[in-house]
Amino acid sequence: MKVAKRILIKFLILIVVVGLGGGGAVAYQGYRQGTADFAVNRYLTMLTDNNSEKAYSLLDQSEEIKFTKDEFAKALEGKKYSLYASFQAEAQEKRRDNDGNEYADYHVKFFDAADELQAEEDFTVKKQAEPLFGVFDNWKILGDHCMIRDFKITVPTGSTVYLDAVEADASWASTGENASVTTYRIPTILPGETSLTVRHPVLESVNTTVDTTGNAVDYSDKMPLKASAQDECKELGVAAVKNLMTAAVKNDKKEIGDSLENCKDAAESFVEKQAEVLHPEEAAFKSIAVSAFAAQFSEPVFSEDGTIQTEMTFSYRYRVKKDVTTESEDQVQEDGTPVQIVETEAVAGNSTAKMTMSYKDGGWSVTKLEIPVTNG
Repeated sequence: MKVAKRILIKFLILIVVVGLGGGGAVAYQGYRQGTADFAVNRYLTMLTDNNSEKAYSLLDQSEEIKFTKDEFAKALEGKKYSLYASFQAEAQEKRRDNDGNEYADYHVKFFDAADELQAEEDFTVKKQAEPLFGVFDNWKILGDHCMIRDFKITVPTGSTVYLDAVEADASWASTGENASVTTYRIPTILPGETSLTVRHPVLESVNTTVDTTGNAVDYSDKMPLKASAQDECKELGVAAVKNLMTAAVKNDKKEIGDSLENCKDAAESFVEKQAEVLHPEEAAFKSIAVSAFAAQFSEPVFSEDGTIQTEMTFSYRYRVKKDVTTESEDQVQEDGTPVQIVETEAVAGNSTAKMTMSYKDGGWSVTKLEIPVTNG
């Protein structure tokens, strides 16, 4: 009854105003403009005419997605509606939400000058709380059609993503079968150029501008190791070589320590072979030193379990001192045995080890080891 009564009142007012003569044209115009069809067609005309200022005045600003004039102009520039020669709007349905707001949905087809279909898109108009001329329905367009939906940013797992200096919501992130890669699905974003920053604990940050009309960007394999991460790996390499040499000096595999637990077999094999060189029968080991460390890194590799790996080629200089005992050929002791002569010998050289460094759960470890035995 309320709807029928409202329509009747509008109709009576229209008749009265038309009867007054001069106000008839205004009343008819208001009645015609008070339809969803008129609103959507007028708005689409403004879009294809590239008239962002007038189109902006037809936008609904009562919902979550709101635009400034500059944002709206940027959105239209990205969507490129002005490239279309014509359009066709097909009404889908009218509906109400739980708060009583009324909406009308349209499916729109855009054509070029040769009437070739170029694009299709859905638009929604919303009935405004304030009526037109205080009497007629007033419909405006929801601006969400301007937004790019589900823009995807793929990054190494553990990254933090910022769009226009605002951190992306963690709920947008998801990890698939490959746990080393995370994809952020941005629900809505303005079309066009947007600043993107990607930060990771051990990988170099990305600071760039992306075009959101491309629907997706992938930085999962474009972020090299940070200098600080390389330094941390070098420290592990230094400790590993020193521990291995110390264990070889003492001929004790227990001295290897826990840092090489993930490549235990290779570490123990090295200690055993190096110990044989350092402890010949005629010599007593005195000291060993390693220095002049340098490292080169391969590009990071992202494993399916979420591990980041890099191969480190690790060079160093070693210096081995040992006391070598020989018998004098011309000196004998009182009992007639040759005098024992102890001389310190030093052997120095360069060597290169290869280590696979793996980052997972916030820390680095050595997971593969190739280290040559030095000449002692």
